[in-house]
Amino acid sequence: MAIPPKVIELIDHKLAPLINAGCHIDQIKMVCASATELVKQGSVQTGFGVLRVEPSNFMPRGRSYLIEDRYQGFTWVR
Repeated sequence: MAIPPKVIELIDHKLAPLINAGCHIDQIKMVCASATELVKQGSVQTGFGVLRVEPSNFMPRGRSYLIEDRYQGFTWVR
């Protein structure tokens, strides 16, 4: 199943401040609810490059967040 363009646009919008603050796309991951389509794919192609997607049993469906590996950048994605 393809990811809708509006979802990619939302992710890009939320990624932009992290990238502009100096975070690198290869050090950022998106944490989503387990068993979602994004988690099944394992990554998503954004305007900034490939973004890793990791599952969380504690995230409700429809919620996710972006976090840098060194915990320097964080933002919610709805």
